[in-house]
Amino acid sequence: MSVSDLPEVVARVRAALDVLAAFDPTELADASLFVGLTELYDLETTVRAVQTRWLAVADTRETTIAMAGRASRSWLIEDCNFNGREASGRLRLARTIGAFPAVEAAFRSARITADQATAIVASLSDVPVDVRDTVESLLLERAPTATPFGLTRVTEQLLAELDIDGRAGRAEAARQRRLARRGVDLDATFDGAGSLSGTLTPEVHDALKAALDAIDPAGLRGDEDDRTPRQRRHDALGALARHYLDGAVSLPAVNGERPRVVVTINAAELLDVDAGVATNRRARLDSGLPVSLDTARRLTCDAQLLPVVIDETGDVLRLGRTTRVWSVAQRRAAWIRDEGRCAFPRCRRPPVDLHHLVWWSNGGSTDLDNAAWLCSFHHWLVHERRWTVCRDPKRAYVFTAPDGREFRTRPPPEQPRAA
Repeated sequence: MSVSDLPEVVARVRAALDVLAAFDPTELADASLFVGLTELYDLETTVRAVQTRWLAVADTRETTIAMAGRASRSWLIEDCNFNGREASGRLRLARTIGAFPAVEAAFRSARITADQATAIVASLSDVPVDVRDTVESLLLERAPTATPFGLTRVTEQLLAELDIDGRAGRAEAARQRRLARRGVDLDATFDGAGSLSGTLTPEVHDALKAALDAIDPAGLRGDEDDRTPRQRRHDALGALARHYLDGAVSLPAVNGERPRVVVTINAAELLDVDAGVATNRRARLDSGLPVSLDTARRLTCDAQLLPVVIDETGDVLRLGRTTRVWSVAQRRAAWIRDEGRCAFPRCRRPPVDLHHLVWWSNGGSTDLDNAAWLCSFHHWLVHERRWTVCRDPKRAYVFTAPDGREFRTRPPPEQPRAA
């Protein structure tokens, strides 16, 4: 098959899927429904295997950087809409499965699922090289009757049966594996909420539990407290974070300031508490997550109010060519104007550098209309990979790749004029 056949092959696959989608499963007999469902899951695994192989090649070639201006993981998140954990898992499997040909072959033939392949590859990375082939073969034998988590446990059992490293060595290897699996994922979800998940080491688990219990002790909860245990832990975790931000004396600076929770709210709505008029407008946290106006008013009751006046073009201060260094006020104003995001379209990486659109070395001025917040990757892309960034007449950011392709943000909403 030649490269020129690819569009036709993809078209045939899409046509076959359209035929499958036209079937009404409620009209199928149980036998046909069961066989078809089983085959569909096998096909899904085969497609995942193909995706994994292609992703590995694209990652090695830096294809997504050249074609979309994004690293492989960011492309999976920002263009394919995977969450961070799923994107990391897919990329990790693509980068590692090539070292285990037997696992890769089983994956391609749908004898194991993507999750099983991920678990096997992760487990084999902890296995001594001299017995890796033996353990790989045994894991593939047991895969048809084991869950992904079960395969991880099987690996430990196999190492015990093979007496790898002796008992003390196995215990230390198990401890190191548990340590390597530690991590916390904090992601934004719908309607401004967030999701927290992860794996804690025993000592961190006990320390966090003790802190949450101390903040919200069971003996002091009255009958009127109708919160569930999960809700109480949530509220205690928020209190723990606020206590640290308020009390720590050596926090690193963020954009020239100590970290704080920042709420952006229209001044008239902040003061108009008794208006009694329903509104769909929302305030915004510094992360970009929306909160209700009532929540914003509550947060500002015990806050350092930070007045920032932004005109209709987003300009606050102009320093011209007097200095190359952005002032704290400029960085703060640009952060609010750009909503605390990297200027690249749909980029979800945290911005770290305030970039001169016209470089200082090329005569650019240190003014707000010449500033854009960029994440470290897109700052590197502009300086090292011959990408450019500017603003169009509507003040939308325009990134241009070396081959001339353009990537545009939406124009920013018009800012209210200062009174």
